[in-house]
Amino acid sequence: MKKLIALFLLGLVIAASGCIGDGTGLTKEKVLTSLKSIETARYDQNFSMSMYFTDPSTSKTVNMSMSGRALGAFNRSAGIDTGNMSLRMHTMGMDIKLNWPYFINGTSAYFKVDGKWYNASSSDSLYRQAKGSLNVDYIENLLRNRNVTIRKLTNGYAFRVNITFWEFVNATNQTGYLKEVWGPSLDRVNVTTNSGWVEVHLRNDGTPTFVEVHMNLTMAFKFAPKETVVAHLTVQQSTVFSDVNGVAGIKIPKGIKSAGDFKDVVW
Repeated sequence: MKKLIALFLLGLVIAASGCIGDGTGLTKEKVLTSLKSIETARYDQNFSMSMYFTDPSTSKTVNMSMSGRALGAFNRSAGIDTGNMSLRMHTMGMDIKLNWPYFINGTSAYFKVDGKWYNASSSDSLYRQAKGSLNVDYIENLLRNRNVTIRKLTNGYAFRVNITFWEFVNATNQTGYLKEVWGPSLDRVNVTTNSGWVEVHLRNDGTPTFVEVHMNLTMAFKFAPKETVVAHLTVQQSTVFSDVNGVAGIKIPKGIKSAGDFKDVVW
């Protein structure tokens, strides 16, 4: 079941890279300065994924879907995120619902399941999905690596850039995560990006207010010389920032020091 959830979360770990154009009243340098000044913020992150493939042994179509929400706050200089993550997954007639508080300190991630904290630091997929502050880092990558066109809105600015699956994997150093999920099969996976983009909305001072990511992918998994499974995925994720640099100190929850191993959680 955990490997299945890791497969679901693969589609939700979305990041990208790009840079802002000139002549719009908001420069790349001004946005980068605003990003660097962000210490704390609250975020509301919603995500969804749908996937289907044909089982070669039965010729039946298998449908999977997942949606979720992470409501939290972060302190970038301290490397801390805290909040609550809810997930709902549906596959093969089963509905799986999770509702977990989380606390992240650096690369150490903890989830509270049935009233007890567990150390999930080795679960890179859960760590990345809960850590809302990574969105600020993603925007910085967008500003440093590619040219995009920024447009003036009635209230603020926005830009959108097209991206591919491998572009965001390389830009965010997620190759290690893919090796963890796919293992030796990574070299036998062919990914086609049918459509992919990221859009960022900014205040007049360059502070981000909203990030949305969309991807439509076709993944071909070659398990044997004559056995290839083709999966079709659609991924959508959006994050709204609020209370930038106004969040009070984030405290370490009680029970973290005695947290159990996340691998021992029975779902």
